[in-house]
Order: sequence, then C-alpha cells, then structure tokens
Amino acid sequence: MICQAHSPSTFRTARVIVILMSILMVKKILLDGTPCRKCSQAEEILRKRGYWDRIDTVVYAEEGMAESEGMKLAAEYNVDLAPFFIVKDEEASDRLYTRVFEFIKKELEVPSSGTAEYDVVVANLKYDGIEPGMILDDAQGAFGGELILAFSGAEDVVLIDLAVKNGKPFSVFCLDTGRLHSETYTYLDIVRDHFGINIEISSPSPVLLEPFVSEKGLNSFYREGHSECCGIRKVEPLNRALKGRRAWATGLRRDQSPATRSDLKHAEYDTGHLNDAGKPLVKINPLLDWTSSQVWDYIRINDVPYNPLHDSGYRSIGCQPCTRPLRPGEHERAARWWWENDTKRECGLHMK
Repeated sequence: MICQAHSPSTFRTARVIVILMSILMVKKILLDGTPCRKCSQAEEILRKRGYWDRIDTVVYAEEGMAESEGMKLAAEYNVDLAPFFIVKDEEASDRLYTRVFEFIKKELEVPSSGTAEYDVVVANLKYDGIEPGMILDDAQGAFGGELILAFSGAEDVVLIDLAVKNGKPFSVFCLDTGRLHSETYTYLDIVRDHFGINIEISSPSPVLLEPFVSEKGLNSFYREGHSECCGIRKVEPLNRALKGRRAWATGLRRDQSPATRSDLKHAEYDTGHLNDAGKPLVKINPLLDWTSSQVWDYIRINDVPYNPLHDSGYRSIGCQPCTRPLRPGEHERAARWWWENDTKRECGLHMK
C-alpha cells in the first residue's frame, strides 16, 4: 500500500530535484489495524517543521503481513522498527535513517552558520513569566540540533516531552556513571522507546576511573567526600558530551537546593564549557520556576514515563550508593550524599 505525499504544485516545483533524489518514509500499521504511535509523532514533527512535502512516498509496513511493501523494505534494509526513512540518490548509495531528528538534520535542515548571537540578558527578559515549553521552543529555534538536553530524572523527561511536542530539532544525552540503579538503566530504554529518540550515553574514561578505583576502592566517597568520584564519573563525561554543541538544557529548579541553586537564571553563559568558536555555551533552565508538584502534575496529566524508584520513596535519583529514599519531613535533596553538609550536595555538573 503506497501513497504519494506531494501535492501537484509541490511536484512541479521539485521535479528536477526528485530526478536526483527521492525520500521514502516507512510507517507501521499494528496488528489491530491502528497506526504506530511513533510514526504518527514523526509525521506531526515533519508537518510542524514544514518538511512533510519533502517526503516523496509513504509506504506502510503491516504487522503480520510479510508481503506488504513496508515489511519487504524492512527486511531488505534489516530494520526492525518504524518509522524509518530511505533516501535514494542517483549519485550515491541509499541512506537509511531510523531517527526522525537525525533525518531532518542531515537531509532536510539548512545547516546553521553558527554565527547567530544569543544574548542571555535579552533571553531572560523574554522568558520572564512564560511557560517552560515556550522557553524551550525558543531555544530549539535558536540553536536547532546544536541544543542538547541533559537527561536523568523526572524534570528532564518533562523537557523531552515538551521538546518533542514543539516539533523542533534537539538531541539528548545521559551520563552513565557505572553506578546507577538497575531500574534507571531499564528506564533509559523505556524513554527511548516511548519518544522514539536516541539518547547519547557518556561514560567515565577508563584512563581516569581505573587508577582511581584501584587506589581508593569503589566507595571512597563515604570517607573522603564525593567530589573526586563525581569529577571522574560525571563532570569529565559531561565535558565530552557537550563537545561541538552551542547550548544545553537542564531540568534544574530553584527550589531543588536553595543553598546552591537560588540564583540561577533561565538562560546563562556556561563559562565552564566552550563551543567550537571558543565562546561559552548557553545553558537553558526552562523549569527553573516550577515546583516538584508542578513537575509531577505534568507527568501524570501527559502520561509521561518516570523512573519506578519514585514509587519507592526516591525523590532525587543519582548513583545507587549515593541515593536513598526520602524520609518524612526531609527536603528532596537530603537523600543525596546525606553524610555531607547540605551546602556541598552538588556533583559539580552545575557549579559555576
């Protein structure tokens, strides 16, 4: 079952281009006859970005029907998920994409010159009093694929949901310290599948980690503080994750840690990380004014997946040995590095 995506007027203006290159999208029809949710989301993103008319052909892979056009293509290209995109070029081999934002960035988006200036002073005036989704939408429009979202917990998955609904390019990374809860690793895959996105994983450098563990053991932070361990397992991997970016977005809230986060802004220059032009990255904090209750209201209303550890009393989730369930009456950050003074309960990722 094949349908053409072009209107007659679009086809006339693109006739010369189509001769050289054509784009085919494969969407899935489930066994019960309903359309694949991720495929519908991908189409919505393409429409919002104004790229839908660039899709020459849409083909359907019908579950249980190996002879359907889409299932044949899936077998031919060894793909086991949908949607996927095939770009045929007369002067090159076929190009396959299974991620809609990668496809947009590499095939449809006009490359950014990287010269556009983003003024955080102007941005903060603009962001005052507006919703997080609008802040993130503005940042996505300003930085495109050079904006990356930090993902680990409840606030961050809200940002991903907002970014997907905005329909503009972004990417996501997660720091795998090697000491996360097993539930967190499972949760990463759930988020990938739910949103149909790629999550870039940044892990500790063995060159730094192995001698540290060999000399001090696995749990030296209980004796000497967590800063050195976090520096190796989190701060250095963050530096690598932000290479080549112009901006990153976080789920930081002011009320998470009044001792260390009360003076944050919606937009800041991150002088600890420089872009390829040698200028500070821009750091965006869309959820800055939200409370924990607002975050969880959003998650429940929008049916956003969350880490099941939250149902077991965990509020702020980090590495397994450095996180415990919250006790009655405690602030949400009290369960992180609980053996240390509360003014030191930062891993170093967000210290100025």
